[in-house]
Amino acid sequence: MSKKNHDEPKEEVSEPLSEWQKRNKEYLEKKAQEEASKQKELEEEEAKEAEAEDSIEGGEIAEETEEDDSSYEEEETEYLEDDSSEAELESELSDKERKKLEKLQKKAEKEAAKIRISRIHIYRALPVLLGSGLIFLLSVYFLTPLATMKTIKFSGNQMVSQEDLLKSSKIDEKDYTLTTFINGGNHIRNMKASSPWINNLEMAYQFPITFQVKVKEYGVLAYLHEGGQYYPILTNGQVISDPTAADSLPETHISIEFSDKKLIKEFALQIEKVPASVKKNIKTVQLTPSKVTPDLVTLTMHDGNKVLVPISHIAKKLPYYKGIQSQLEEGVPSVVDMEAGIFSYVEGAQNESSSSDEEKQKAEEESTGQPTEQAAEQVTESQEQESAEPQNSTENPGNTENR
Repeated sequence: MSKKNHDEPKEEVSEPLSEWQKRNKEYLEKKAQEEASKQKELEEEEAKEAEAEDSIEGGEIAEETEEDDSSYEEEETEYLEDDSSEAELESELSDKERKKLEKLQKKAEKEAAKIRISRIHIYRALPVLLGSGLIFLLSVYFLTPLATMKTIKFSGNQMVSQEDLLKSSKIDEKDYTLTTFINGGNHIRNMKASSPWINNLEMAYQFPITFQVKVKEYGVLAYLHEGGQYYPILTNGQVISDPTAADSLPETHISIEFSDKKLIKEFALQIEKVPASVKKNIKTVQLTPSKVTPDLVTLTMHDGNKVLVPISHIAKKLPYYKGIQSQLEEGVPSVVDMEAGIFSYVEGAQNESSSSDEEKQKAEEESTGQPTEQAAEQVTESQEQESAEPQNSTENPGNTENR
């Protein structure tokens, strides 16, 4: 039995092949060699070429595979025409050759499946990608301590401390830098409302974490003298409740001797329009109302003279004092009355008390409808005409009295 089984394969090997089988075998061997050489060439080309040529290679491989398949199908049809040799052809195909063919076909299919993405789709995706990236970066930023780091610098503040300003601004250390920038208007209003000294505030952001706050304060116009204390009066008429020590007062300052807040505010608004040379000459301001003028004040000047002027007319009449001052007798205290018109007389004259009321009434009657500027022009003309006299007194519209 064993001998017979051993002899059977020898009979199959020694069986002669037909002419067609020989040609088919030669064809298959040649085909396998060609496919192996093509595979090797393709692998070398793929290693050398760039990714941009991959799609072209896939198309060529697919075309070659299709041509091979078509030629193979043609030959197979010829082979199938012979019914007797079909079974023998299938048995002749080895497993290696089938695997190679299947591998080539799969590779060709993969290369053909690779489709290059159009640029328009990339452009459409860019906004989404950028937006997502920005949101991601902001999320990381707000999670880090850098988001709450900030430096606040103050400049221009003299009467209000930086600590008070920072405390009144309600800016917390835990606040984000971004929210501090967005709520800058609210912080400015909080600081401005915290102190009467503050005139204006500006807060500017400097990248990355600095806030520059510029403070503009009101100046001190005068001092309210009340109860032995001196309280600063700002240029807007606001009276500061904290007194200033007497030794801290400037050498030349205006001392207000009345406490009516409404009149003080009106005085501050009027005196701001007066030239600085006249304003510096004022020493004290006392409220001396008359029957006709309830807001009449007496200004005591540093040169020894006194000026009677209504608070409501200070901006109009007081600037003319500089021109009248040069015509007054030096060393002799005089009174410049601007209640009704403008005239002057020596202080302490004998007939001052008897004639002052009559002169004021006459001036009031004669100056009705005549502007203050006209009276000032008449003062200037009378000063030029009577420059030789020691002292001139001008009453609107031109009454002169020498004493």
